[in-house]
Amino acid sequence: MANANPADTFAEHYATDADARRLTWQSLIYNGLIYVHFGIVLAGVLPPWTMLLSAPILVVRWMLALHELLHLRSEKEVDPITRLLPLMLTPLSLGYREFLDIHRRHHLFMATPQDSEYYQLRGSKLAGLLNAMTAPEQAWFRWLRHKGMDFALLRDTLLRLALFAGMAGLTGWAFLWYWIPVRLAYGSSYFSFFYCLHRRGTEYGVYALPMPAAAEKLFALLFGREALLATCNHDLHHQHPRVAALQLTQIRSQ
Repeated sequence: MANANPADTFAEHYATDADARRLTWQSLIYNGLIYVHFGIVLAGVLPPWTMLLSAPILVVRWMLALHELLHLRSEKEVDPITRLLPLMLTPLSLGYREFLDIHRRHHLFMATPQDSEYYQLRGSKLAGLLNAMTAPEQAWFRWLRHKGMDFALLRDTLLRLALFAGMAGLTGWAFLWYWIPVRLAYGSSYFSFFYCLHRRGTEYGVYALPMPAAAEKLFALLFGREALLATCNHDLHHQHPRVAALQLTQIRSQ
């Protein structure tokens, strides 16, 4: 899926197989580091409140790496861990296969009622924020309503549910020090990436998000340059979804 057609205008800027491998490892590492930090907290080495510092950084980096990967690999081309998506956000959650379909429909029907993410775009900013914060649950129930249950989803949902319940049961009330920071980071990221990039007042669309130079430097330091460019050039991403995030500024000037 990552191979470019040489005849395409921006083919030289397309993400490559090497990018796909890098993004896969990054997503696994960021996901793993969240659990490593929580394990260190449980061991008493770091105070629990430090999860409030690491979760926003690691969750955003994980989400942006996964977002880029969705444009490069099908569910059959990723490893079993990536396919499962075991970041424990909710007892009922979807996997890579489902999110790939959701994201493709977001691009195909962007900012229209047929957009799979339209529920996050409509209404007031408060409604957008509330929908973003409950997106993990809404995604699962909306998938079930529109697509139904099959064996793969049932199997993987039960496995994710067992991991979630097992982690919560083993860690007790300390689990909240993992779950609340991760959920807040995830919901805030969804609100920023959907509502803030696809709404301007009452208008629906896709928009660039220019930042002051100081804000760009801080954003890149915390979340990475790839995340910065994917966010600031989201309009170009929808126009040219195969172009690597790191190349978006190059094609804006062409």
